[in-house]
Amino acid sequence: MSRFAFLPQALRLVRRELRGGLRGFGVFLACLFLGVFAISAIGSFSAAARSGLLADAGALLGGDLEIRLSQRSLTDEQRAFIEQFGLLSSVLEMRTMATAVATQQSALVELKAVDGAYPLYGELPIVPEQKSETALAGAGVRFGALVEQSFLQRFAIAVGDRVKVGAAEFTVRGILQNEPDRTVRAFHLGPRLLVSQAALRATDLLQPGSLVTYRYRLKLPDREQVEAVSSALQQRFPDAGWRLRDWRKAAPRVRFFLDRMSTNLTLLGLCALLVGGLGVSGAVRGYLNGKLEHIATMKCLGASSRVVFTAYLLQVLLLGFVGSSLGLLLGAAVPWLIARFAGNLLPIPLQAGFYPQVLLVSALFGLLIALLFSLKELGIARRVPPAMLFRGYVDSGRKNPGRTIWLAVAASGLALALVALFSSSDKQLAGWFILGAAICFLLFRVLATLVIRLVAKLPQPGNPRVRLALANIKRPGAPAVSIIFSLGLGLTALVMIALVQANLNDMVRDNIPADAPDFFLLDIQPQQVAAMEGKIAEFPGARLERSPTLRGRITFIDGVSVADATIAPNVRWAVRGDRFFSYSGTLPSGTVLTAGEWWPEDYSGPPLLSLTADLAEGFGVGLGDSISVNILGREVTAEIANIREVDWSTLQLNFALLFAPGLLESAPQTHLAAVHLPDGVEEQYYRRVTTEFPNISLISTAEVLKNVSLTLGRIGAAFQGMAAVALLTGFLVLAGAVSADQHRRIQDAVIFKVCGATRRDILTTFAAEFALLGLIAGMISALTGGLAAFAILRGPLDVPFSPHPEVILLTLAAGIGLTLLLGLSGTWKALGKRPAGYLRHD
Repeated sequence: MSRFAFLPQALRLVRRELRGGLRGFGVFLACLFLGVFAISAIGSFSAAARSGLLADAGALLGGDLEIRLSQRSLTDEQRAFIEQFGLLSSVLEMRTMATAVATQQSALVELKAVDGAYPLYGELPIVPEQKSETALAGAGVRFGALVEQSFLQRFAIAVGDRVKVGAAEFTVRGILQNEPDRTVRAFHLGPRLLVSQAALRATDLLQPGSLVTYRYRLKLPDREQVEAVSSALQQRFPDAGWRLRDWRKAAPRVRFFLDRMSTNLTLLGLCALLVGGLGVSGAVRGYLNGKLEHIATMKCLGASSRVVFTAYLLQVLLLGFVGSSLGLLLGAAVPWLIARFAGNLLPIPLQAGFYPQVLLVSALFGLLIALLFSLKELGIARRVPPAMLFRGYVDSGRKNPGRTIWLAVAASGLALALVALFSSSDKQLAGWFILGAAICFLLFRVLATLVIRLVAKLPQPGNPRVRLALANIKRPGAPAVSIIFSLGLGLTALVMIALVQANLNDMVRDNIPADAPDFFLLDIQPQQVAAMEGKIAEFPGARLERSPTLRGRITFIDGVSVADATIAPNVRWAVRGDRFFSYSGTLPSGTVLTAGEWWPEDYSGPPLLSLTADLAEGFGVGLGDSISVNILGREVTAEIANIREVDWSTLQLNFALLFAPGLLESAPQTHLAAVHLPDGVEEQYYRRVTTEFPNISLISTAEVLKNVSLTLGRIGAAFQGMAAVALLTGFLVLAGAVSADQHRRIQDAVIFKVCGATRRDILTTFAAEFALLGLIAGMISALTGGLAAFAILRGPLDVPFSPHPEVILLTLAAGIGLTLLLGLSGTWKALGKRPAGYLRHD
């Protein structure tokens, strides 16, 4: 006989079982649906965003190839060489102050000056509809300008009003609906002001050393030749000091952000699915308990354990397929729904489509979860002898499903971990999640079991209602462990995220030192330094810290190109673009040297620099090693003379790289200043400086911190939403546990009534039981969530930790409230049952 001869019998049993409907599998289907939907929705949206970035890469970059320079433009020779490859367009960007003529309100804006060829790709939608050339036209010192809606709100003006920037005035002629080459940013320092390049020249803001970024975009006849063009440019001008980026690498930071956000949210979705696995286990256990007589009858009639096991396993897999498929369908539709109803609100292009790889991974998660959490229960039912089944119960907590089943459970768990690991863009983060999830599951199981044993050893309370509640928790077969486990895991995720976000907000809002600067001043020209210092003298108690600055980028670390160097993730920001550099003969106030010695004030030898300790550690360099930087197209290499400790959270004027005198003094430069003011004069100082020095940009520390807090809030909202999914899944598991235990509660209620208990007595007993379970789940989740948040904040984020008791109390209240709400709603039916019918039946 074939080894698979039992399959037809198993399939017939599956068909007959399913004729009776899906009663008892509601929680099973809901848990799988929620978890798979969360993972597939996140994956589909991320894939659609990445595809949109790639499909619209030319528009996002502004061309097929971008050549970026800081504080200087292309030379005539460079421009002539580049133009032979295709159409060249240029964009100049800078931050400056603008003043509304009507309201005399001043604010920092992000100014963008374009030429007649802009945009090379995409469209520039304007309201009211018009051509950009017409909107920006003008002569002398009167030009047109385009702004975004937030600009009008910030300055309290309307289309047709005038704005002054530097020495020129602009008439606002339209509202920008979108800029094709402007992607999502974490935050910005001011609203957009779009003008022509002729208008920018009329403002007189383009001075030597001004903080202007020049972006040249090249449109090629064949964009696939972009690598050959890049190589030709590098070979022809090896010392140009520009940054080249082609259309394949458009918006790299957006992609990095999407990958990291997708990974984090997917792992949270997997957390929800793992919590839902408890619901799967409970549903399978409850369903099998209802089939005891059926299984016993089949075994007595000759059905083998293999037939029984296979029949119910196929049924579980089939129902798992149904629940997962529903989640997949809705998750796959998310990009289409977002593109249809909110596509215009997104700062990145979204290419809605069907992404099989994402859906396959999500389906694997659902299948493996269904297997992992149902195999044990199926194995126990397979091994229990018919005589025990006829007694009407299965003591699943004390039965061994067998070595084969345990191996299958282990294989399913390993497969789940491997899928999570290899489907993640951040393998290290996924690995830590897998380890943390395993530890968390084990810890919760142990803690829940210990708590139940502790309750069993407590002295009997005098109140009979509380005594009955404790007896219900510790009795054999009680769902207490499952309730604590499932609800606790969901609450743990919520506590962890809430504490992390609260502490990050503390860092931004409350932990800023009292002596932080009120303003940062950018683009102070050398000839304005004396006047600016004189202006500070008009405000008693005010002080100004000033340093000369140049912008450049790090190109080599101890002779190794930054593209090939090994750099720690926490300091990669230092090589991702241009940085402010400065020089000083004296040791800055408050600086602590951790290695090396400071140079003499009149130093004039070989180039030396001072490096901050975090960069030295992240770059893997020390005293005597070298750092090369490109400043205004000139490559400069300096030896590390000393290393200093810098606390960036103080917001004092600090620089990652600080050079010794004798190297940068003759280069075109501006000055950067930090201004400390006495209370009450901030607005007065702001108006005086913006009126008398229109080229100087003032950045308010309070505005920056407010922007950062809003950004953290938006990001935190996404993670809180996923934590809520985990909590909702835990809520469903709790519902399944209560539902599975409802028959026993009805019997308890009947016995209590026969013994003289009133509805109030029964309700109080059940309420005490669920309140205790909720309190226990809340306390455990407060502990584990707090420890997880502490590890994240003190570990990778390196942020001070505060316990935030209000978050802990809210968690306890949520645990107690949810358990009471669902527990009492599930047992309300028991209170209305008349004893006679049950007594006759028994």
